Amino acid sequence: MGKRARSDSVGVVDLARELGVSTATVSRALNGSPAVRPEQAERIRAHAAARGYVPNRLAKGLSASRSRAFVGFVVPYVDTPAYSTVAAECARLLSTDGTQMILTITENDPERELRQLREMTASRVAGLIISPSAGILEESLTILGAMPVVELHRACGIRAPGVFSDDEQALIDAVAHLAELGHSEIAYVGTPRELSHGAIRLGAVRRGMELAGLDPDRMPIRLLEPTKENGRVATAELLAMPNRPTALLVGGGALSVGAAEVVRASGFRVPDELSLIVYGDPEWFALSNPSLTTLRVSYAELARTAARLLSEALDARESGVEVAAERHLITPEFRLGGSTAPPSGHHPRLP
Repeated sequence: MGKRARSDSVGVVDLARELGVSTATVSRALNGSPAVRPEQAERIRAHAAARGYVPNRLAKGLSASRSRAFVGFVVPYVDTPAYSTVAAECARLLSTDGTQMILTITENDPERELRQLREMTASRVAGLIISPSAGILEESLTILGAMPVVELHRACGIRAPGVFSDDEQALIDAVAHLAELGHSEIAYVGTPRELSHGAIRLGAVRRGMELAGLDPDRMPIRLLEPTKENGRVATAELLAMPNRPTALLVGGGALSVGAAEVVRASGFRVPDELSLIVYGDPEWFALSNPSLTTLRVSYAELARTAARLLSEALDARESGVEVAAERHLITPEFRLGGSTAPPSGHHPRLP
């Protein structure tokens, strides 16, 4: 008489039902995907072990759901550290679930953005991560409202989770650092007010000036789309001013790269003739001579959070529940380098 088939075998569906989570979450946890929170993944694996779960290798190979095989990643630029680094890491993380990421670049053009969103809808992407354009159109908002979405860096007012850099206090601290060194002629290069993060960063810089007893209305300011070329142009203009600032603060990753290039080529000695604080996380900021004082943003953490939030939003859609529209903030680190010092002839303020 042959062996009887096990009637009590446990499958992914059983584990998901018993734990009250989606089958996709169970599958990801058992496969070691970083898209599942560590504590939840450990709980799922422990429960699976206790129930005697044995993975079905054939079923595993066929388990990828066509409904979530593709997701979109919609950004204004890809030649900037904030987007290229996050895009690469998000694609890697999502691929652990068998999900492919489709990258589209809007060039911050609302019409182009709408065309791309229409195409993605027609291609039946399961959901997307988006850094919306400044002038996003109503039809685009309608499309975004009908699918799982995660906002990245920028917000456009839709009800969706998002991940953003918590820049306000970091920029206030950066202004305070320069003021404590004795700088009163501080210039700022940042992103436009029309961008959600641009308005927050500018407000923080102005608040920092006020707290330092300096007049924010006297501060030379250049607000531009965050590209390296705009960083170069703005910095060249500021360095050519008759009353050249003694310190430059840059509030944008791509702008910082362009600004640092111009400062290095200008012949001004840093920090003796010009103090410089940049924003972002390009590795060569630390390799510069002198190393640059930086508001360091963890792009890897932004990517991990965005990928996890999208996976959770897809799970929620499959389970028929509403996802929480929470803002997840990643705090930059103020990293002191050798590019800031008291202005010539000045001494730092005593505490």
